[in-house]
Amino acid sequence: MSGAWAEVIPTSVWTNFYGSASTYNGNPIPVGSVIDAYDIDGIHCGTDTVAIVGQYGFMPVYGYDSYGDGPEIGEAVTFYLNGRMAIPQGPDEPIWAGMGAGREVNLSASAIVSMEAVILTTELTAHPGDTIRYDAVIKNTGEGIDFYTISAVSAHGWITRPMFGFVYALPGKTTGIYFDLLIPKAIFYDMEDEVTYRISSGIDPSAFVEVTATTLVRLITDVEEDEGGLLPGEFKLHQNYPNPFNPTTVVAFDLPVKAEAELEVFDLLGRQIEQINLGILNPGHHTVDFDGSSLASGIYLYRLKAGDFSGIKKMVLTK
Repeated sequence: MSGAWAEVIPTSVWTNFYGSASTYNGNPIPVGSVIDAYDIDGIHCGTDTVAIVGQYGFMPVYGYDSYGDGPEIGEAVTFYLNGRMAIPQGPDEPIWAGMGAGREVNLSASAIVSMEAVILTTELTAHPGDTIRYDAVIKNTGEGIDFYTISAVSAHGWITRPMFGFVYALPGKTTGIYFDLLIPKAIFYDMEDEVTYRISSGIDPSAFVEVTATTLVRLITDVEEDEGGLLPGEFKLHQNYPNPFNPTTVVAFDLPVKAEAELEVFDLLGRQIEQINLGILNPGHHTVDFDGSSLASGIYLYRLKAGDFSGIKKMVLTK
């Protein structure tokens, strides 16, 4: 099926198609929607991303010349809107008319819009002055191409910087999205902040995932600078950062006692694909870098074992 990333090979001739009143699910097509055009042989010969609500084009639909494929004069063009076959609404027929022609063909299509969260970061640890990233992975459980935005609000009014633009996902596929949280420098005691973030469908804003995450802000003390961290009261394995990642990420954990530690990585079938011996570590906050350059994109599990302690979390590699 066509998509926002499908390749169109230009030729030396084209017809410009456009629409001034196109709809999706009965509403004007939203900004970010994707229009694709195909000839009678299924050749992808045109694509456009909507920049004005309800409108598309001018979209060059490339025709046949001696160097490439495409429709010829008088042949029908099939349109898809967000991956769904569109119904032409006129006023012009969806006919390729040759070089220099312009044809207004409004489109309509419909699809079930739904989404679900695969991974949501719900807790991170930071220091004053840090910029940290909250990542999420969303699955498109609807029928057509969907695209997503993210917004975030800090309970303390700290600055959030959402990922710019849209991220797209084909039906049944996942995509990653994130926002950054800027921790103020002028913090003089350990504290927590709650950030509520929402990931919304660009097709239907009533389809969204919302979560409240906790940021633990710790002061940097002389003990931490000398020994690698304030002595924690319990073992804790933190979510890797960044997540999703490509190809490296950082795994952080807290040790309340001295222990021999190792990091293991498994695929979703439970097969161990990496084992890193970290040696004997002192009590405190520790980090280990993980490089996934040799792995394929996907979801993996990582387990940190230290003495009698053990924790496991998911991470997502995207290439």
